[in-house]
Amino acid sequence: MAPSGAFPHVLISERYGAALAWAEQLHRSQQRKGKSVPYIAHLISVSAMVWEDGGNEDQAIAALLHDSIEDQGLSHDAIAERFGAVVADIVRDCTDTTGAVSAGGKKEPWLVRKTRYIASLEHKPTASLLVTAADKAHNARDMVFDARRDPAMWSKFNAGLDGTAWYLLRMHQSLCRQLPNSRSVASLGESIEEILASEPYRTLTPTGIAPAVWAAGYAERCNHAATAAAGEVAIPRAEH
Repeated sequence: MAPSGAFPHVLISERYGAALAWAEQLHRSQQRKGKSVPYIAHLISVSAMVWEDGGNEDQAIAALLHDSIEDQGLSHDAIAERFGAVVADIVRDCTDTTGAVSAGGKKEPWLVRKTRYIASLEHKPTASLLVTAADKAHNARDMVFDARRDPAMWSKFNAGLDGTAWYLLRMHQSLCRQLPNSRSVASLGESIEEILASEPYRTLTPTGIAPAVWAAGYAERCNHAATAAAGEVAIPRAEH
């Protein structure tokens, strides 16, 4: 009998080892963006954060496979066949593309995907949000550590520092409401605070505007700029 106050022992089945091996196979040739770190390091880190945030084995397995649809072209059915519908559903919920994308394949524009994904969070189950929170928290922490060494590192990301700050801020705002006690959400919040307080971001922020307010308006600024650019396109006159 376990002593009073002891935590229950969490058993890990052979399914977890099989998922880790599959994730390594799928992402073997992939590296973290802009540096010589095997991509599997991110997947293992996200899975560990899920365990530490109270997740179960299905969620930890889904964390190992969370990029397999949008980066490696796997289908929901292929994942479900190996690890069940619960895992496959979580992986699909962590995917911001509208379907499978093969390695190196073209995706929709960054802002389109991210805006749609943020809007979808309120309809996703807690099981999926826990994995999403771990993914974003690890990415944000990794960015912060890299930026401390090299502030110019933001240029390697599709949306640069301005867009990345907006995306992480909006993700955190949504996840805070749905997972108020999550360790990953707390970690994400700490990373965002450091990003917004950094000298590179303050340089982007107009005088008199709080960094968080400026970050929140990124998507609106982009849409306004796109509308203005479209209006400047000359319309050929019909010849008489």
